[in-house]
Amino acid sequence: MRPYHLRNMEHRLYCDSPYTTEWTADVVSIEQREGSVRVVLSETAFYPGGGGQPSDRGTIDGIPVDDVIEQDGHVVHVLGKAPANKTVSCIIDFDRRFDLMQQHSGQHLLSAVLFKLYQCKTSSLHMGMDELSIDVAMPDMPAQMLMTVEEEVNAYIYKDLPVVISVVTPEVASEMTLRKTPPKEGEVRIVEITSIDRSPCCGTHVRRTGEIGIIKIVKTEKRGAETRVYFKCGKRALKDYQFKQDIVTGLVHLYRMSEGDVLAKTEALAAQLRNTQKELTEIKDKMLRVEAKEISASATSKVIDRSYGDKSFADIGTLAKYLLESGEFVVILASVPDKRLLFAHSGKFDISCGKMLKENLVSFNGKGGGKDNWANGGFSTLEDMERFKAFLKDALAKKGIS
Repeated sequence: MRPYHLRNMEHRLYCDSPYTTEWTADVVSIEQREGSVRVVLSETAFYPGGGGQPSDRGTIDGIPVDDVIEQDGHVVHVLGKAPANKTVSCIIDFDRRFDLMQQHSGQHLLSAVLFKLYQCKTSSLHMGMDELSIDVAMPDMPAQMLMTVEEEVNAYIYKDLPVVISVVTPEVASEMTLRKTPPKEGEVRIVEITSIDRSPCCGTHVRRTGEIGIIKIVKTEKRGAETRVYFKCGKRALKDYQFKQDIVTGLVHLYRMSEGDVLAKTEALAAQLRNTQKELTEIKDKMLRVEAKEISASATSKVIDRSYGDKSFADIGTLAKYLLESGEFVVILASVPDKRLLFAHSGKFDISCGKMLKENLVSFNGKGGGKDNWANGGFSTLEDMERFKAFLKDALAKKGIS
C-alpha cells in the first residue's frame, strides 16, 4: 500500500483537482526501459496507482498511456513511444477515472459505516476494473447485518455530504480522530466525508457522496478470522442491476409468471432436475452393469479393448469397474468425446498401468498417470489416443497377455 504522505517532486494535479481532464506539461525526462518509454512530466493529473486503487489511463500528445507508476519519488508515465515535443498535451480517460473515484469514495464510506455500526476495521482494499472488495476484521457477517450496512451507507449517499481534502502535518494528523493510522513523516493528505469518516489517503475521490450514486454489497467470503466483502458503486452497480434484471426478465417470460414467483419456480425445477439426474444415473449404472456382464461372458481374450463414441470418461470408468468385478481382465477403454483412455486390470497381472502411462504417454502427446492397476490418460487428438491403444496392446502381447 502506498504511503499517505505527499511528495512534491512534480505538481500532482490529482491531489487537489481530481476532475482535471486536460492540461499541458513540460517533459522533464524520458527513459527507455524494459521495452517501453518512461516519461516524467512537470505536472500531471495521472494517478500512479496505490492504496488499492489502479492507475489512470489516457494519452500524452496522442500516445496511449499504458501504465502510471511511482518511481524514486516521481510519477512515471509508461508509453509505447516517446513524445516528440518538449511541451505535451495530456488527456485523462475520465470515464475510467470517475469510475475509480466512485469506487474509492464508496469504499471509504462503507468502511466507515462498518466501523461505526460494528467497530469492524478494514484491513485491506482490492480495487480492480471488474471487482471491488475489502477485507474486514469480522469472521461472520449475517444477511441481516449486510442489509443494515447497505441501508446505512446509502443513507449517507442520499445526504449528499461533502468530501473534503486537506493536507496537514504529521503532528496535526496524530491529534485527529482517523479511521487509519497516519504516517509519521511528510505532509499527510486527509480525505474527510463530513460527519462520518476521516482517513489518510492519496487516492482520487468525488466531491460529494451523492456522486457515488449507490453502494450494493454483492457477496461475501469467509477468510479465516476476516470476511471479504464484494461490492459495487455508482455505474458499476447500475450495470450489475441491469445485467441481473435482464436475467429476471428472461425467466419471467420463460416461466410466464411474476418476478415474485420466479425464485420458487426455479428452486422447484432445480429439485426436479436433481431427482431426474439421480434416476438417470441409477438407470445408466444398471445398464453398464448389464453391458459388463455381456462383454465378459462373450470375451475370448484377457484383454478387453473398446472405444466408445457415446460414453463419457465417467461412463467407461463405471463400465471398467464392473468388468473387473466379473473376471480376470485387462481393460483398455476409450471415451471418444472426452479423448481419454482408461487402462486397468483386476490385480492378477504383473504390469503397472501407472508406470506404463507415465513412461510412454509423452511420446503420444498425452498426459496422465495412475496406480499399478488403474490409470488414465488424456490426448490432444483421437489419432494419438488410438495409436497409444495399439501400443498398449502390443506391449501386453509381448508380455504374453492377449
